[in-house]
Amino acid sequence: MNDLLDALGVTGNTLRQVVAAAIWLSFGSAMIAIAAVQALFEQAVRASTLIVAGIVILVWIAWTVWHSHLFAIHRKAYLAAGIPHPYRRAFVRDIFPGITVGFSQMLRSALNGANLEEGHLLPHLAAGSAGRVIQALGMVTFLGAFTLFAFAWGALGAARVGFVPEFGDTTLFEPVRRGPYGHVRHPLFWSGIGVSWALALVWMTADGLIIAAINTAYGLAYNVLEDRRLVLVLGERYRVYSKEVPHIVPLRIRGKPAD
Repeated sequence: MNDLLDALGVTGNTLRQVVAAAIWLSFGSAMIAIAAVQALFEQAVRASTLIVAGIVILVWIAWTVWHSHLFAIHRKAYLAAGIPHPYRRAFVRDIFPGITVGFSQMLRSALNGANLEEGHLLPHLAAGSAGRVIQALGMVTFLGAFTLFAFAWGALGAARVGFVPEFGDTTLFEPVRRGPYGHVRHPLFWSGIGVSWALALVWMTADGLIIAAINTAYGLAYNVLEDRRLVLVLGERYRVYSKEVPHIVPLRIRGKPAD
C-alpha cells in the first residue's frame, strides 16, 4: 500500500492511514453501490432475464472500451502533462472507476432485479436436499475464490493491483511470479469470477447463473485483452512471462512440470 500512497503523493503518517482506510472502504462501497443501482433499475422496469443479461454484456463492452483503448490514451496524456503526480489524476479519473465497475459485475449474481423483485436480497435456504447441496457448493466456492483473491492480492500488492508500475519506468518492470502468479496469469480477476459463481449457487436463481456464465465468458476475453494491453505497456518482459505461465490451467494440472 505504501507504494500506491507514494504515487498518490500522500504524505504524513496520519494522513496516509486515513487515505489507505478510505481507499479500502470506498472500493467496497462503490462496487456494491454500482451493482445495486443496476439491480434497482432492473427491478423498476421489471427486466426479463434476457434484458438483465443484455445489461451485463453492455457494461462489459463499455468496460472493454475503457480498459483496452481509453485508458491507454489517458495514461499517455497524464504522463505528458508534466503535473507533479500524474498517477493521482489517473487514479481518480480512470483507475478507481474502472476497477470498481469491473468487479461490481461479479456481485451481480446476487444483486440483480429478479432477486430484488422476489425479495431475495439475502439468500434463502433451499427447501430440498439437492438445493442445499448446491448452496453448500456455493459456499465452498466462495471460500476458494476468497482464498485465491487473498493469495493473489498478497503476491501482487496494492500498487500493482492499482497500475502504479505503469506510471513509472516500465523498463524496470519484472513480472510477479510469487504465489498464484507463478502458476496462472490474472488470478485476481478469476477470483472475482469464482465469487460470481459462488453467489449464483447460493442464491440459486436463473438470472444469477446466467450472469455468472456471462462473467466467465468475459474472463476468457479478458485474458487476451489484458495480455495485449500489458505487452503494449510493459514490453518484452511481460511477453516472455505470458509464454511461460498459462492463462487458467496450471502446468502441473496439465501434466507438465512448472518452471
